[in-house]
Amino acid sequence: MTLFLNIRRPITLLLLPCVLLLILHQKASARTDDAGSADATISNIRWTTKGDVIIINYDLNGAADTRYSVDIVMRQESDPGFNIIPKTVEGHIGQGAFAGMNREIRWYYRRDYPRGFEGEGYYFEIHVQTMSEKSMLLYYIIGAAALTGGVAALLLGKGTGSTFNGNLELPAPPARP
Repeated sequence: MTLFLNIRRPITLLLLPCVLLLILHQKASARTDDAGSADATISNIRWTTKGDVIIINYDLNGAADTRYSVDIVMRQESDPGFNIIPKTVEGHIGQGAFAGMNREIRWYYRRDYPRGFEGEGYYFEIHVQTMSEKSMLLYYIIGAAALTGGVAALLLGKGTGSTFNGNLELPAPPARP
């Protein structure tokens, strides 16, 4: 019991920052790498309408084995504030290995906007970013340390008895001088 009480504080001080690091680092691992997007370019953007579907084609010039994040935005030439991000899309959009010629995105725009769009001068912007590959080694090391510390705390603290004596009343305050 004494050994556990002596190492409980160092274990807590070691594991707490590791757990916090894991939690804080989790969002960072899902981000894209902006610096790597310079080597991937979009060209030859064209689009057509077939019924209730807008078909957008593009060429993504980049490494074939690299994962990319591809997003589209619909804009209008006459209104700089017009900005629509399609929701019901499928095809070469989102995250994946999309490098190549004549990639296709299908937007079922009537599901997002049942009344459609009026006017003209619409165009699409396609944004691409290179996805960075993160190493999972840090997660394995911290997870193993947390598991080892938890098991050690459980085993070392198992034989201790409770110090509760059954008295629920607080002790009297010290006498005033």
